[in-house]
Amino acid sequence: MAGSANAGALTVLAARVLLAAAFLYAGSIKALDPAAFALAIDNYRLLPYPLAAALALYLPWLEIACASGLFWPRLRLGALAVLVALCFVFGAAITSAVLRDLDIGCGCFGGDGGSRASLLLSLLRSIALMFLGGWLLLREMRAVERGRESTDRPGRGSV
Repeated sequence: MAGSANAGALTVLAARVLLAAAFLYAGSIKALDPAAFALAIDNYRLLPYPLAAALALYLPWLEIACASGLFWPRLRLGALAVLVALCFVFGAAITSAVLRDLDIGCGCFGGDGGSRASLLLSLLRSIALMFLGGWLLLREMRAVERGRESTDRPGRGSV
């Protein structure tokens, strides 16, 4: 029983590290060249350029902050919720570009290629990260709820 609990804990830690690494890397690449990221956002033709430029300055740091927050228990639930929401929005934007047959790179990890195949691969990556984050989010929500239950019962730490 202890072996399966350790394996489960290692799986969760590995998933958290993978998700954090993806967003730390993606956020860092974009933070280093916000002008290129602003153009990548603008290529989607979903937002006016001033808003794309503002997002190019803000989103990379949000990704970095949330990725870092995955390692602090008090921040983890919120960080996961934001990362899952970002993956959903990124996936929706990429789907929009694919459906409109735009010949652009996704802009997710810097110099992504500008082909339909590249966009489809980026969409799959976004979906995979969203499901990974969603799985971690559900586990974290259950853990928080279990923690509340144990302290909400009379005689077990409740006031």
